[in-house]
Amino acid sequence: MLGGEVLGVIMSLYNLSYAISLLPAGRLSDRFGRRRLMVFGLILMGFSTIIMAYTRDPIMLSIACLISGAGYGSFIISVTAYTIEKGGVKRTGVVYGTALSGGLLGDVIGSFVGGWVKQMFGSRKLFLLSSMTAFLAIIPTILLEGDRSSTDSSSSLSVKSLLMSNEGFRFLSIGLIFHAIGFNMLFPFISIHASDLGLSDYGIGAVNSAWTLSMVFTTVPWGLLTDKIGGKLILTWHLITSFASWMFYAYSWNPMIIMVSAILMGIVSAMDMPARRKILARIADGRGIGTIIGSLDLITNTTSIPGPMVGGFLYDYVGVLGIFWIGSLINLVGVLFLLKIRG
Repeated sequence: MLGGEVLGVIMSLYNLSYAISLLPAGRLSDRFGRRRLMVFGLILMGFSTIIMAYTRDPIMLSIACLISGAGYGSFIISVTAYTIEKGGVKRTGVVYGTALSGGLLGDVIGSFVGGWVKQMFGSRKLFLLSSMTAFLAIIPTILLEGDRSSTDSSSSLSVKSLLMSNEGFRFLSIGLIFHAIGFNMLFPFISIHASDLGLSDYGIGAVNSAWTLSMVFTTVPWGLLTDKIGGKLILTWHLITSFASWMFYAYSWNPMIIMVSAILMGIVSAMDMPARRKILARIADGRGIGTIIGSLDLITNTTSIPGPMVGGFLYDYVGVLGIFWIGSLINLVGVLFLLKIRG
């Protein structure tokens, strides 16, 4: 049995691998096409879970998590770029929102099925089932239509050049950095607060499922509204209402109220991704969308990695409620930069 510290290091390697893979995966998807990178990502995910099924060695598990993180990063960036291209600038919100809702629903179903498989057949069978699912997903991926590749992969685009030359991308990045740091600071304490109110592990799982399911049912409507009124307005209000929903959760006083607040957080969370992808589609204007998505996600994911560590350090001084206040206020700073985005 691996200790908590070892598992923490292994998961940190997964998160780091995922974050680092985003930009090169986006650039490669611009160059060679979305389907090829999706298939590549699925192969890496399937192969890595086979390794996890047959080893408990920390070094091998670390290698497997590095491979899995890179695979998931390659897959998710390529899917995102594909959906934006299929929807075009005018319909980015609803097309991407539909794909995201499907992925979220898969997360909910997968968590329940995974828990049942582990209980009935053990962890090894669970990993092997996960691997088989990844490999089977290659079949519909190959059948996708309308994939694009380009000999001009927008090689001139880089994180530095985007930040320096594109004002909209710069303000979007800074705004979302504050949002990501604030959220990552308080995210580990969502379960802790539920536990403090007396919820069992099953109850905490129900809270998380309510959050995710509310996102499943509201992401497409938010995508439709985003296409109608624009990503800037929706994303700005997402940060503002995130403050309100997070604080409502922090002040929840019984299991029923905490369930209601989790549903509210899910509805507010659903505003985020369709809106930020809509803004990126306008910034890209048909050039190197994979590279631009990868650049933004690299920036927000890497800069927010210290968030949980900062939250853990402050916990001894300010408690759970203090963490929610600090994280929520940091998030609000991002609004000042989003308002500077033109158009």
